[in-house]
Amino acid sequence: MSSNIYEDPNLNMNVRYCKGVREDGGEKVERVVDIYEGAATFTDHRGDLSTHDGVGAHAQTHLPAVHRNPFGAAALVLGLLCLLLVGGVTVLYKLYISIILENKQLHIYKASYENLSNSYCQLQEKESQTRRNITEWKRFRCSCYYKSTEMKNWTDSRRDCQNRGADLVIINNKEEQEFVSELNEHGASWIGLQSVKTKHWEWKWEWVDTSRPTYLAWQVDVNVNPVDGLTAYINLQGTWTHTNNGSNRWICEKPIY
Repeated sequence: MSSNIYEDPNLNMNVRYCKGVREDGGEKVERVVDIYEGAATFTDHRGDLSTHDGVGAHAQTHLPAVHRNPFGAAALVLGLLCLLLVGGVTVLYKLYISIILENKQLHIYKASYENLSNSYCQLQEKESQTRRNITEWKRFRCSCYYKSTEMKNWTDSRRDCQNRGADLVIINNKEEQEFVSELNEHGASWIGLQSVKTKHWEWKWEWVDTSRPTYLAWQVDVNVNPVDGLTAYINLQGTWTHTNNGSNRWICEKPIY
């Protein structure tokens, strides 16, 4: 029989076998046994044998696949981002509160400093004032300023400032110009700028401390050429102009030493 038993699952196999030789010299007894096995059953037996033997060219171990949930990873990342966001908001809130408190404290310090400075100006005025009335001084940076309520000519106005331990105001920059403009709210006021004669018989603008003006705020339509007897004042518009006569209020300036 040339057929392969592994190729036909329904193949019936007849197997002859010899039981053996009897001791008494009897003949051999041959029996034919029909074996009916299907390919599936035989294959199962082969599989069992391969498994039990632990050998075989194609023996493999299959592990169950691990299924990962993508939504779990996304939730984890989202949670971390939320924690970072909460931490950032907390830090920013603390910084905001800190800045608010610092600004509030700065306002308190500034108000206290201005009060002390104005009190210092008032004290200096009280010590140098021979009259009974105490005038009101205002501080700006390193000087105290006083705005008169009377009206006099430029020379008498300057003399009044000198009696107070001060002199007519000298304006050196835009910030001081703005401060003096706010102080000058009830009419024109004399400032410490005048025309003086040089050694070469020429005229120039000069502050009362003999310095040349480095900052100018002349009114646009004013002729600023210095001539004999001109004195300057600041008008209600906050610009400078000049005249050689008349009466105005005046502004004194006293440095803080």
